[in-house]
Amino acid sequence: MIELDLDVQDFASDWSNCDSMSSYVSRMVCHNRTDSLLFANLYSSALNELLETAFRVHGRTGQLVCRFRRTGDVDRIEIDMPSDDGVLSFYQGAVDLARGPDAQTVYLDKLFSSDVPDMALSLLELSVDYGADLSLTRDDQAQRLCLAAELVLEEPKP
Repeated sequence: MIELDLDVQDFASDWSNCDSMSSYVSRMVCHNRTDSLLFANLYSSALNELLETAFRVHGRTGQLVCRFRRTGDVDRIEIDMPSDDGVLSFYQGAVDLARGPDAQTVYLDKLFSSDVPDMALSLLELSVDYGADLSLTRDDQAQRLCLAAELVLEEPKP
């Protein structure tokens, strides 16, 4: 449907980029939904969580590419970004937690912890509260990774 491509340093230069991008994209992809306002709010919130995670944890240089696709009732968001071993390690650990059998317990423990908020909290929230199916692919040659979230934010039509 849509693809955004920007320099990762430009993206990471201003926190408000996350909100601006999520608001813009959600308005573009909600036009044909039964309750477009509700769908836009949910989509924007979910996308914002992904973008805020990418804002905090990404490789040093290169392009940040965001792709937005839809197949039937499933919306897929892909964030393709530069990465190094530390970035890959963070995302692999966070996705493993979010896909794990104890994701809800881990999410609640981290959410109500008095420690500094865990950077994986947003991905756990997407998995637990939004039912997102998270996945990760890595291109070692190009030193990039792609974080994908598949979401069903509206009940399937009968």
